Amino acid sequence: MKHEVFMICPPWKQYRIYKRSPMFLIDNIPPKLLKALVAFRFIENCLNQLSSPDHVVFIWVTEKYTEECKDYMKHLGYEYHKYLIWHRPKWKRGSSKKVLEYLMVYYKGKMHAPVLPFPDSLETLFTGRVKDRERKPADAYAMIEAMFPIRPKLQIYGFTHRTGWNVFHHNN
Repeated sequence: MKHEVFMICPPWKQYRIYKRSPMFLIDNIPPKLLKALVAFRFIENCLNQLSSPDHVVFIWVTEKYTEECKDYMKHLGYEYHKYLIWHRPKWKRGSSKKVLEYLMVYYKGKMHAPVLPFPDSLETLFTGRVKDRERKPADAYAMIEAMFPIRPKLQIYGFTHRTGWNVFHHNN
């Protein structure tokens, strides 16, 4: 089945290691690099093999890794559209400091800006709270489901199971 809507939550902490992969010989790959290669190639393979020619990608990234996200998606041939913000709590114990997490929107093919109708009321911060770090706010899912009610949706590296979504999570 070809999907038209993707939501991805990549392991961005491994991206800088992945970027250095051309510097290593194939027979001398350190374990951390191998893990990063597997993670980002898994995303690339899912997008190449499971997407229709025209599709949109919603990708989660923390403030710290936004440039890495832009670099990676440009490398895969995607056009940037916009981002939405989620003000999530910091996960360390004893700290109430909040962290910005971006839901960046990319497209390939004819699914570009005029086709993506972002309602004004949802262009503000997502306010949903989650119980653990693997989850994302329900507001984000609801927005995507409202924008694309009948299009096939796939979540890569996700943990939330919702009606209408397929979930792929590569376990190393």
